Amino acid sequence: MVSVDRPVLREVAEVLAGLFDRDRGLAIELNRAQRRLLDANDRRALGLARDEVRADVQQAFLEYSFAAERRRQLAADIGEATVDLIAGMQAAGFSEQQARNADVWALRNGIYQEGAVS
Repeated sequence: MVSVDRPVLREVAEVLAGLFDRDRGLAIELNRAQRRLLDANDRRALGLARDEVRADVQQAFLEYSFAAERRRQLAADIGEATVDLIAGMQAAGFSEQQARNADVWALRNGIYQEGAVS
């Protein structure tokens, strides 16, 4: 671990960590909407209460579509914040690869360490 005494890097890391947290929430929301859509579609395939099921399918599809669009927009914000973080870290003497591997949760606390690779 390396101490990073650059407030601007800590601020950008804070923004990026917040965006990642929002993305996690949207991924959960998207997964739930997808399950509702699949369940409604299964009920439709079984021929249960057609009008009600049709409305459930439409509502589930809209929820899924809206969650997917919010996640797409968030991905653009994450990309922009990542570019800012990489540029700031390179200006502070880190390599591009080190910046890409940085653990933003540690960095927002002023510490550089490599993040977990999944």
